Amino acid sequence: MSNYKKASWGNSYNQGFQKQNNGYPNGGNFQGNGGYKGRPQTDVKKSGAVYTRMKKGKFEGQMCVNAWRKTKNGLQTASAFPVDGVEHIGAESKKTFVRMAVEVANKELGISQTYWCLMQKESQKIFIKELGLVISPNGNGVTSSGKRVKGFFGKVF
Repeated sequence: MSNYKKASWGNSYNQGFQKQNNGYPNGGNFQGNGGYKGRPQTDVKKSGAVYTRMKKGKFEGQMCVNAWRKTKNGLQTASAFPVDGVEHIGAESKKTFVRMAVEVANKELGISQTYWCLMQKESQKIFIKELGLVISPNGNGVTSSGKRVKGFFGKVF
């Protein structure tokens, strides 16, 4: 009778163990990130933009933008400010645009350059045509350090 209980206990133990980990190390949980079960790498936000309404000065009430993005060559930043208070209307699209001066800098490489751009007033998107980049208020997420950020600064898709 003691052999029967021992065999019974051994079989149920092995069956439960095999069901629990599917016979593989780490429970068969192969996620491609070393078994780390946290947030996948694709969820980490690598860019952001902060839109601020100007409170004083010649362009009171208009938007200025500070944006950042993480690149292979280091951190890239952009600062955009209105050039004139004049609103321009597109001939074909009939959308309203505001002229902006955007300074794009890469601190790592020590490069800084200014571009003349247009911001579509309705969507508040700024297109930097020469670089193929866009700054947008859309998008939110969490950086690798856990900080919540909004906006997008990156390549036009």
